[in-house]
Amino acid sequence: MTSNNFPLPPHEEARIKALRAIGIVGSSQEPEFDAVVQVVQATFGVPIALISFVEADRQWFKAKCGLDAEDTPREAAFCAHTITGQDVMIVPDTFEDRRFADNPLVTGEPFIRFYAGCPLSIDGKHNIGTLCVIDQKPREPLPAEIDQLRRMAKVTEGLVRAYKAAADLEAAAHSNKNQHDELAAQHRLLKQIEQMAEVGAFKIDWDTGETSWSDQIFRLHDLPIGASPSLEEAVEFFPGDERQRVVDQFKKDFALGRATYVEADFVTALGRKRRVRFSGELQSGEGGKQTVLGVMQDVTRQYQDAQTLWRAAHIDGLSGLANRKWFHERLNADLRKGASAPGGLGLILIDLDGFKLVNDSLGHAAGDRVIRVMADRMQAHAGADVFCARLAGDEFAMLVPTAANMRDTVDGLRVLTDGLIEALKQPVIYGQERLYIGASIGIARAPHDAERPEDLMRCADMALYKAKRSGRGRTMFYHEGLKNIFSVRRAAIDRVRDAFHEQRIEAHYQPIIDSRTRIRLGAEALVRIRMPDSTLFGPDDFKPAFDDPESARIIDKCVFETVLSHMSGWQAEGGNPGIISLNISDHWFQSDRFADQTLACLEDAGIDPGSIRFEIGETTLLNEDLQIVQQQLERLSKAGLSVALDDFGAGFASLTHLRDFPIDTIKIDRSFVRGLGQHEPSTLIVKAIIDLARSLELNVVATGVETEQEADCLRDLGCFNVQGVLFGNAVSADAIAARLKTADSG
Repeated sequence: MTSNNFPLPPHEEARIKALRAIGIVGSSQEPEFDAVVQVVQATFGVPIALISFVEADRQWFKAKCGLDAEDTPREAAFCAHTITGQDVMIVPDTFEDRRFADNPLVTGEPFIRFYAGCPLSIDGKHNIGTLCVIDQKPREPLPAEIDQLRRMAKVTEGLVRAYKAAADLEAAAHSNKNQHDELAAQHRLLKQIEQMAEVGAFKIDWDTGETSWSDQIFRLHDLPIGASPSLEEAVEFFPGDERQRVVDQFKKDFALGRATYVEADFVTALGRKRRVRFSGELQSGEGGKQTVLGVMQDVTRQYQDAQTLWRAAHIDGLSGLANRKWFHERLNADLRKGASAPGGLGLILIDLDGFKLVNDSLGHAAGDRVIRVMADRMQAHAGADVFCARLAGDEFAMLVPTAANMRDTVDGLRVLTDGLIEALKQPVIYGQERLYIGASIGIARAPHDAERPEDLMRCADMALYKAKRSGRGRTMFYHEGLKNIFSVRRAAIDRVRDAFHEQRIEAHYQPIIDSRTRIRLGAEALVRIRMPDSTLFGPDDFKPAFDDPESARIIDKCVFETVLSHMSGWQAEGGNPGIISLNISDHWFQSDRFADQTLACLEDAGIDPGSIRFEIGETTLLNEDLQIVQQQLERLSKAGLSVALDDFGAGFASLTHLRDFPIDTIKIDRSFVRGLGQHEPSTLIVKAIIDLARSLELNVVATGVETEQEADCLRDLGCFNVQGVLFGNAVSADAIAARLKTADSG
């Protein structure tokens, strides 16, 4: 039998009559029923447990954990289905059950995904309600859990019978022996429930402070059962500040005419530290006498489990600082609070300098040691008022309350970060090693720089990026000028990535010649982006993208693959373009399989490694992964591939690099070539570079040659391999192919 919206059990009218005869629907909360739902909630480890009675048009909750509602419509009630059966009804996943997939309690609060309910009956004929558990995620309950639900349903039925018996006794002027025996049995049952749930009941005379405790309350205090202590003596079991907090909460709630609900630390008579939860309600009796009735429960185990889960969700296990999740929660909260508070908030982002080298060279144990030491130093230097977090790897953050005065804010943050940089520079002792780690710092301020969390993070990240690009080991505040820098950088990155996805990245070739004979020795492959309107863009049009690791790798890979394709085509037609040079960024060297992958590509394309020259910049040799870079270059050099040090003399590349790395060619930077023969210091520097190359038996190539005077001067100084607009601009692969055919036919 069914209604329009829910199933009806047999003999529905008799069932409703039996339920109403008990008189329990609409009655007040009672600790015995609360204890039952607390036990099943703990047994299943679910957020919601309920004792529900199903009326004609609604289900009403006699006891509940984890749910604020007093009742729900019967048409939405899962329990309306449970009472039609004789055993536990289980719904492992409501999304998979067509009866409930569209239920408003599934699609909305409390978002039910799992349900298990056992029908309740006190006469063996009519199911008047259920004992049920609910979770917000699907699950398959264990048989032992279902058995426990059945047992606790029997306990609940006993409580309902006791309730009815008590109601009958109150209505009647007499009782009989059978009723007395039943009440005694229920009293023993309640004692068992108290011990199972570690719940005890208490009563307090609010006027005199006299108390009355159940046996379980004495057990919770580690006291022998006997005379109950006074209220003043009882609150002494709460330590320090907790004591006053508990008393204040009681007074506040009772003054407002509401029940109190408190959880607090607690120390028993034997000195055991526990966590207790209790609730109480102030009731007025005859003559205005006020009495507090309540229950107390030991929740130490649940509290410790919750604390363990909270720490796992909020604390970084390695550093002991807040993790990324907690940091973002705190940042959002602080910015919301800051809207009505004086002053502001400073966001400090910290990136460790040199950490990757430690991790790669000495292993993760050394890296972990560095993280722990640095985290301790940060927290010790920052103090208790600063919220410190580890975001990921070697990235840290701080949230600093700041002054309302902007000058004080800037000065205070600068003092803090200057001291922090000094503290982090101190060596970290690891075994016999002294590890030197630095830090780069970016700072943004709210509300001065931004008011929204994501915007403030972006500002601090820009400042950190600028600090690292400016030489590391320094602090940089965000300012509006950085926004322009980053918008240009963003546009350049987007230009490269769009060109990559649309296959518009090309390689053009500038010839390298012998200035004495004008014979082409090879060419340098230069990247070009062909725009949708066929306009060609050179590197200067997207220069900021080379600082972005992903964009740099895209450019390197595309140019390399394009060059191999072109060379295969030229060779297939019998052409010999000579040595083709390619610029390789340091970002492409970050894989320890770079050399093997490169040589495999050359082999697949049928290209002799000796016909390729990789040009590397000084940033590659200044990389933290020096050992990896050296190994990769040696592997390439042994295979026959040439390695050139590009833009020599313009940066910080030292003579040790020429000594320690397998470099066979030096390329003189164009800034020294420009004005040769007219600017004596440049001429002397170029001569020194050429003499150095000759003494080390290295090839030397001059770049940026634009005039015959520059070419003549280079020839006089002993440099014959040159490139520049004087000898030709970069041209397409088709133009190279045409020249090769002309040369062959000539």
